[in-house]
Amino acid sequence: MKNPVTRRQFLENGTMAAGAAAVTAALGGCGTAGTGMTFGPAPATRVSRRTVSPNEKFNITLVGCGGMGRYKLGNFMDSKQCNVVALCDVDDKQLAGAAEDAAKKLNQKPELIKDYRQVVTRKDIDLVIVATPDHWHAAPMMLAVASGKDVYCEKPCCHNIHEGRLMVNAAKKYGAVVQVGTHQREIPHIQEAREFIRAGKLGTISMTNTYTYGNEVFANMGNDPDGPVPPGVNYDMWLGAARVLPFNKRRFHNTWRWYFDYGCGMVGDWNVHLQDIIMWTMGAVSPISVSCVGGHFIIEDDRTTPDMMQAVYEFPAPQDAPTSKQGFIQTYTMRKVSGKPWDVGGYGMDFHGTNGMIHLTRNDYVTDPDKWDWKFWDGVKKQGRIGPNQSEWRTGNMTKEQKNRNFPGADQAAHQKHVEDFLACVRDRKPPLANLESHYYSVAACHLANVSLRVGRRVYWDGTRELCFTDRELRIPDREANKYLAREYRKGFELPVV
Repeated sequence: MKNPVTRRQFLENGTMAAGAAAVTAALGGCGTAGTGMTFGPAPATRVSRRTVSPNEKFNITLVGCGGMGRYKLGNFMDSKQCNVVALCDVDDKQLAGAAEDAAKKLNQKPELIKDYRQVVTRKDIDLVIVATPDHWHAAPMMLAVASGKDVYCEKPCCHNIHEGRLMVNAAKKYGAVVQVGTHQREIPHIQEAREFIRAGKLGTISMTNTYTYGNEVFANMGNDPDGPVPPGVNYDMWLGAARVLPFNKRRFHNTWRWYFDYGCGMVGDWNVHLQDIIMWTMGAVSPISVSCVGGHFIIEDDRTTPDMMQAVYEFPAPQDAPTSKQGFIQTYTMRKVSGKPWDVGGYGMDFHGTNGMIHLTRNDYVTDPDKWDWKFWDGVKKQGRIGPNQSEWRTGNMTKEQKNRNFPGADQAAHQKHVEDFLACVRDRKPPLANLESHYYSVAACHLANVSLRVGRRVYWDGTRELCFTDRELRIPDREANKYLAREYRKGFELPVV
């Protein structure tokens, strides 16, 4: 990359337009298309793409062979539509595990590669699965689409907001089909609840809530000392764009997500699923403002993301659904020190409307209609004492018959359907259900919570210019907040110019 502009230089620039252009240069962006100054598609670029006939299988590769990568590889293999040509990871053990999966399921022996650049550009590969840690999502995805590949990318799509914008622009420029792993969109009862809300049956919605709980007081990561790099691991490649730190298992497999160098904490790791459903349902694109507080209150390990967080979003009225007239407030509550783990009910989504509320999880949704006469409500349904459309309201958990309408094991089945939806869209060249651009807006909102947390104040967001401001009128750029919209890329690990 020629004459890279540092993030410091970007922040010191006196104008918003020049600042946006500088961050594009720092990220290796595609001219003005990467600045966030326009949401229009980048100019289309013809790219060589192998034609796969309806009866032909896709040749695929997995970049990032950890737990979710192997799970997702299993979904692709179970589709019966794919050959596993190559696997890529910086850790020999993870490569070996994924290779064993391919041998068991398909009796195939894929090539094992440690550098993603040697695999995502190959002409014999049609699809790339990107399941690396968050800080390694952008580069393989961008290089893959520029090489004529379609991509399934795990969530969150990007490590920072400007990186995500460059990914969206690259997908548009090369006409790639890109699905993101927010598979909850596939769950039938979530779609049903969404249709109920968008039809106006919940009334006018003024507030939504998401939450993720847990209890790690006695199960934190500890404070083990730094140690040697495990055999078979290319640690320099694993670090990628991030600053160089000594190897420590706390900052490696599984727990890397609790450090801002590599991930974005619970708000981007888990809440991105929930935030996505809220914004998808409400027709929301960009918040007006975000205010977030949090920090380390209990856990004593060295994670840089918080163990408790409370975020408040202000959204404008949506344009495409009668869900909100004056806009709505969205809150996210996270605590890892005093709550149920997510797998026993420690998460959820709530929609509050003038007719009642809906509580939604991956397993169920429950409606609670407003009573017209609370003073005389005695727990028995009576005419005139329950909200409009009373025949359509659920007053308790799903019945057995209602549950049977859903997938058995809704979450697991949705993972599989999400992959099969992606494969169908690749064949038809249509946008998938969780396409990259739609996901980008949800993940940008999650990143903004971290931005507010790190600067310690409310930030105002201009979704058109993709910059933070200190005032509601969007006149004074928030230089401190804007520095968190991008990152300084370590030399040799800048994003590809595509």
